[in-house]
Amino acid sequence: LLTAISVERCVGALWPFWCRCHRPKFLSAIMCSLLWTLAGVLAGLVYFVCDLSHSKHCWTVLATLCFLNFFFFTPFMVLSNVILFIKLRHRSWQHHTARLYVVIFFAVFFFLLFGIPLSVQIFLNFFVYINFVFEICLLLAALNSSINPVIYVLVGSCGKSRFRGSVKVALQRVFEDR
Repeated sequence: LLTAISVERCVGALWPFWCRCHRPKFLSAIMCSLLWTLAGVLAGLVYFVCDLSHSKHCWTVLATLCFLNFFFFTPFMVLSNVILFIKLRHRSWQHHTARLYVVIFFAVFFFLLFGIPLSVQIFLNFFVYINFVFEICLLLAALNSSINPVIYVLVGSCGKSRFRGSVKVALQRVFEDR
């Protein structure tokens, strides 16, 4: 989903007229549904092939996950965020629009920093298993899962001398669309 959000924001920044006038109305909902379905199928495959049956095809399933993660989702996410970052640097955007891009940038940055190590470790487990490293990667993945609300609140309250108001106000400030 983070890849889909990044790509959609990049397309919206590069071709705003097309996005407002010609983009299919339900494209985001359809893409999110397809991505959730893909995630469910892949998680189900890992559960049934690797956990329940301990099949010899477990390596194939996990290698497919690693391939999708490293060679499809992550490159699209990084490329679209680099394009957004370059576009933000070369144009004077209004402050409230830039906040959303900052949130997406930090979410992707922390995903790359905290989320990717678990995928790398899962792949490396086929060659050497180090319990301590795997537990650190699990901790980083848990941290990645919980850091996004903190990013939203901090970016939403950015520019204030100190945080005033509620978390709801900060979230509204980040996601306002004018």
